[in-house]
Amino acid sequence: MTQSYNMIHLSTQLSGFRNYYSVIDLDTSFVLLLLNIEGPLLKLPFNISNTVERLAYTGVLIFLLAFVALLIYLLQERTKKNKILQNGEQIRSDIFAKITHEFRTPLTIILGLSKQLREQKDLSGNNSLAYLSAIERQGRNLSDLVNQLLDITKLQTTDDSIEWKTGNIIPFVEMIYENYSIYARQQGVELQFFCNELEIETDFVPNYLQKILRNLLSNAIKYSEAGSKINLVLARDEKDTKKFFLKVIDQGIGIRKEDLPHIFDLFYKVDHGDSQTSSGIGLTLTRQLTEILKGTISVKSEVGKGSEFTVMLPIRRNEKKLYPYWMPVKKQQLMGDNGHQPDTNGLFSSWPNENDPRTTILLAEDNKDVAVYTRTIFNTNRYHLIYCRNGIEALEMAGKHLPDLVISDVVMPGMNGLDLCKEIKSSPLLSHVPVVLISAKTGYEDYIEGLKHGADAYIRKPFQAEELQVRVENLIRSRELLKEKYHRAVVKEERNNTDDNVNVDFLRHVTDIIYREMKNPDFSSGKLAQELAIGVSQLNKKLNAATGYPASTYILQVKLSHAKKILSSQNKTIGEVAAERGVYDVNYFSRVFKKQTGITPTQYKRLPNG
Repeated sequence: MTQSYNMIHLSTQLSGFRNYYSVIDLDTSFVLLLLNIEGPLLKLPFNISNTVERLAYTGVLIFLLAFVALLIYLLQERTKKNKILQNGEQIRSDIFAKITHEFRTPLTIILGLSKQLREQKDLSGNNSLAYLSAIERQGRNLSDLVNQLLDITKLQTTDDSIEWKTGNIIPFVEMIYENYSIYARQQGVELQFFCNELEIETDFVPNYLQKILRNLLSNAIKYSEAGSKINLVLARDEKDTKKFFLKVIDQGIGIRKEDLPHIFDLFYKVDHGDSQTSSGIGLTLTRQLTEILKGTISVKSEVGKGSEFTVMLPIRRNEKKLYPYWMPVKKQQLMGDNGHQPDTNGLFSSWPNENDPRTTILLAEDNKDVAVYTRTIFNTNRYHLIYCRNGIEALEMAGKHLPDLVISDVVMPGMNGLDLCKEIKSSPLLSHVPVVLISAKTGYEDYIEGLKHGADAYIRKPFQAEELQVRVENLIRSRELLKEKYHRAVVKEERNNTDDNVNVDFLRHVTDIIYREMKNPDFSSGKLAQELAIGVSQLNKKLNAATGYPASTYILQVKLSHAKKILSSQNKTIGEVAAERGVYDVNYFSRVFKKQTGITPTQYKRLPNG
């Protein structure tokens, strides 16, 4: 070959074959040797100039790189959109789930109390007023919830769709203050307004600003104790005179540090110590309205000392567009509630005495209206209802007084219903008490979780009065049947299928103490309670619930049961048997024995099966 050339020779070994890839660059043409598998070369001749060739290669390479980049971009965008759609769907699902939860409680109260008013013909005027007021409050809560939802859906972020006004912001804020000061006084709270300016001329949206102040002021009043003060402050920002701020400062219960980052989240549950409430929609709406107005909102709070909400807004004047001038309007009552709430304390009574034959039910519920509705379900002639506002208070009251049954909401402050149920079921003193859980959490997983914590029944809101009433009656009836079973399991030592029962363990412990002190004539229910480190009334309640006998009678029952075994199996005199039972008066022993068994000790000893 006379022409010079350069060759790049690449060699690979694939599956036992020898492959050659060669490119020969000639002056006027090139030959591409695609493949040689131990045979002749396949030659493809192209008569192309070097310049055209290089441009072609460059164009193809750029096209391929652009195409690959486009594919990668489209793939990333599609993945991003899918994630956005998935997140949006999850957010919608969460919102609807939370909204549903918020609707269940007022619906339960409204439907339940309406039915009670229709069916109970002998209601007193005060009770009827309390029921109607509860219905009105919950109806107003539903209305506010719907209105806030509509507000969120109608929020717009363009100036063209917002109803802007121009004017002095001070009289507008003062007008809102005067309306809320009336409501605050009705709640025993003093609302004060401070402003060191005479005029702050700005563009603003009256509807938005009213809703911002309404949510902040109503929350401040709601969580303030009677006798406390709330300050509403309006002023220019000293650091930036083109901004003004609104502060709502209360002396209320405050917000925990760990709750502050979530306080503006939709329906976030806030623990206030003696009650747990949802942040609902109000604060979320407030933040969104503030952001639309190009402002910011922040909060500082300390538990037990109060909270301070600050809304910072720009002082703006649109030079290109003149907005209508805002003029003060006739004062109107912004609060839908006049603050009057009939006293419902009369619907709930104090703890009964030990001789009260009624069934005692302990109700743990942080919503007073739900408590009122639950109270109406049970006949006062048969049931004595005690009300607690949270799980911690309920557990303390149950330990002191031993109710016959506990009804508890699941979502409560301090200690929720699940934990309350678990504590009751794990307590030797309270383990016999049936627990009914009521919750707006209606999922199957929630139901199973309630049962795992030991609940005897789990009722979903909204519930029918008959459902709760029947569940309670059935549980109390079943406990009555268990009394005899527990008594036989301990006194007669019938241990089949009862060794793992915490009630039987408690009774066996009590019985062991009685056996140990069998010969002690001074042993009494007081001494037994002291041994168990509980009060006599608690011991009586526990034993009466488990066996049907108070402590003194149960001690006597154990002694007589043991005496019958001795009389039937050993050749001892009546006096010896009585002495071994701690009774040294034979006549008294004989009278008691006959009263319990129907025959004298001598007659019992002569029985063929004695």
